[in-house]
Formats: sequence, C-alpha cells, structure tokens
Amino acid sequence: MRRALALALPGLLAGCAVGPNFHRPALPTVASYRPDGDGAYDRAAAIDFDWWRAYDCPALDGLIARAIANSPQVNVAQARLRSAQAQLRAGYGAFFPAVDASFDATREKYSPSRLGSSNAGSVFSLFTPSIAVSYALDVFGANRRATEALRATAEGQQQTLRATYLTLAGNVASAAITRAQFHETVEAWQAIVAAQSLQLDAAHARVASGVATTASELALEQQLDSSRAELSAAQAKAAQADDLLAILIGDPPASAHLPAIRLADLHQPATLPLRLPSALVRQRPDILVAEAAAHAASAQVGVATAAMLPDITLSAGMGSSSNAIERLFSAGTGVWSYGAGVSAPLFEGGTLLNRRVAAKADYQAAVATYRQTVLLAFEQVADTLSAIEADTAAEQAQTRADSAAHTTYVLAQADHQAGLLSDADLQTSLATWQQARATLLAARAARLQDSAALLVALGGGWWSQSAPPRK
Repeated sequence: MRRALALALPGLLAGCAVGPNFHRPALPTVASYRPDGDGAYDRAAAIDFDWWRAYDCPALDGLIARAIANSPQVNVAQARLRSAQAQLRAGYGAFFPAVDASFDATREKYSPSRLGSSNAGSVFSLFTPSIAVSYALDVFGANRRATEALRATAEGQQQTLRATYLTLAGNVASAAITRAQFHETVEAWQAIVAAQSLQLDAAHARVASGVATTASELALEQQLDSSRAELSAAQAKAAQADDLLAILIGDPPASAHLPAIRLADLHQPATLPLRLPSALVRQRPDILVAEAAAHAASAQVGVATAAMLPDITLSAGMGSSSNAIERLFSAGTGVWSYGAGVSAPLFEGGTLLNRRVAAKADYQAAVATYRQTVLLAFEQVADTLSAIEADTAAEQAQTRADSAAHTTYVLAQADHQAGLLSDADLQTSLATWQQARATLLAARAARLQDSAALLVALGGGWWSQSAPPRK
C-alpha cells in the first residue's frame, strides 16, 4: 500500500482543478449614480450597521430590536445559513480517507458435491471482523470544486442573512414613519370634521332664520361628507399600518402593544452619507449574494468537467476470519488487502457532456443576474437621491403653507374674540389650517422614508461589523 501511495502522490500533487477559476467582477468605472451628479452628500461619513439610530428615536430603536429578535424572516435566514455552513463542513470530508468497520457472522452448510466429491457435507461458522480504508485521489479537482461551490453558497447565505436584517430594519422604519403620519392625519381630519360640523350647524340656523339659502347649506353638507370619507380612509390606513408594523416585529396585531410615535419624534439626519458605485458593489448584501451565486456556478462547471475524467481510488483493508469467535485475531486468522482502482466514463449517452453545457449556461446566467442586480442597485440609489431632493423642496413649501395657514387661524381667533369674526368663519380658518397640516405630514413622512430608503440602498452598514447580530 505504501508503494501504491508513493506512485499516486506525485500525480495528486501535480493535479489541477479543472474548470474556470472564479475572479470577482470588475469594479464599475462610473463615479456617480446620475448623469448630472449626485449633489452634496458626505462620501466620507461612516454608515453604522444600526443606521436607524440616526433618527434619534428610542421607540424606533426598540421596534427594530424586537423585529430582529422575533421576526420569522430572520429565523429562516439564520437556519439556512446554518444549513449551508454544515453542508460546507460535510464537503470537507471528501479530503480525508473513509474508514469503515464491519463484522460478519455466518453459519452455513457446505456441500463437497459442488467439487465432485461424494463426502458428506459439513456445517461451520465463520466470523469476519474487518476495517476498510479508501481514499479518492482528487486528481482533477472534482472535490475541490464541489467544496468551492459549497463555500460560495455559505457566503451567499451569510450575505442573505445580512440582507434580511437590512430589509427588515428598513421595512420597520418605513412602517413606523407611515404609522405616525396616518395617526396624526386622523387627528387632522377629526379636527376638520368637527369644524365643518359646527359650520353646518350655523348654516342650518341661518337657513332657518331666512338669512342664507339652502344651496349654501347643501354645499356645506357635501363638504362635510367628503371630509368624513377622508377621515374614514385615514383611520383605515392607520389601522393597517398598525397591523403591518406588528407583523414586521413578529407579533400578532392584537397583542403587539405598539408604542406611540409621532413624526416629531423622528429627526431627519443632519447629513446623509453616500457611497461611490465602486464601493457599493463590495458592500451591498444583495449584490454580494449575486456574486456568491456566480462563484458557486463557476465551481459547478469544474465539477461537471471533472465528472468526464477518470477517478482514482486507493483502498486497503485488514481483519480476521475464523470459525470460532474466540480464535479471532489469533495466529493464522489475519486477512488483508490493498489496491488501487481507476474508473473512467466511456459512454454516457451525452449525459456528462450536456451537464457540463448546462453548468456553463447556469454560470452565464449567474453572471448576467449579478450585472442586473448591480444595475438595479444603482437605479435604486439614483431614484432615492432624486426623491430626497423633491421631498426636501416639497416639505419646505408645505412648511411655509402650514405656517401661513396657522398664522391665519391665530389671527382669526383674535378677530373672533374681538367680535369681528363669526364662529363659522373661525371654523373655516381652522379647517384650512388642518388641511395644510395633513399635507405637511405627508411631505415630512415622505422625506423621512426616502432618507431611510437611501441608507438601505447603500447597504445599511452591515459590512462594518464582523457578523450580523444573532437572536
């Protein structure tokens, strides 16, 4: 056996892994996400893995912590990562000899007539314990490529887990912002409905006294019904936002016990970071998942290629064989063997060749998927940057409109107290201010959400720690 190993070892050492060697895709050469540049963003600012703390809202921090601890999405990603890592460890076993033990015990009757003898047959027992060792020489790298594919798959699952954390945190932040907006919008529409109800009561009195027409009364009724419909829609959206947030944090809606969060509790980050496209492709989890998939597909081309080439296996065994169990391992009962075997496919009906063709096509598809993932990531960042600019302008305009409406209402209150303005006109001013407030709430929420979307699109900083948090 030592001589066989000595003869085979040079071939093993000289052997190479067939198939393509994977190289990471080249970095993009573009320096911005939009044709006219990306604006004034801090490209040197760090993005922490807990990026949501930039909103300085402890209630939001608590919601995301609950989501990470309880979400079934995280549990699924963690389990799949453990499975991929276990599969990788199992794959390493191919590089070690396989050692098997066996023990056979038989009792049989032998008939000499099979050898042309007329003697009586004999009955005997045979006991055979043995140990067998086999080792497949990975001359063409089938095992190495298979393990390479498993390693890439495990890395992909690691990045999938990070992407799950990132997406979950982004969804919780977005849902919390939406929920705060809708609940405050309900308050605004409740105030509008109350104000318009008082206006309608005053109109009823004026019509009854003959100082107003029925047409004006009907117009107010129509306006009130429209506002009540808006209130009902806002209440439904607020309830749906509650339900969505509860599910995201892993609790049933009936027992989620969500904290009260107002938009004023969420502070817009003073500065927003930005990453170059060349940095984004090395940091964003979904891009790294696509890269790992391309790596695994590349290794599978090597596996399919090696399957078309010969396999060399070394084997050895030793044991004892005796008619009496008490004589096992005594002098004269030892048995042993060693050998080497070569097997090579001669005709498989095109199966192996077409598997290799399929593996190459899968690799090409994985590379194209990687490119598409990168393009979609660039699009997401570009769209978010444009949205933030529009949100900023819209919020500024709506802030001015809300301030003007509020000032008008304050002045109307003073005129009302001085007897210069009727109750109905005061309620009209209040309703106008609350409508401006509802519009401002929508603009402010949109800016907060798009800021969170930018941090998510940039990868959320999960690369800044050695491993994502575990449950």
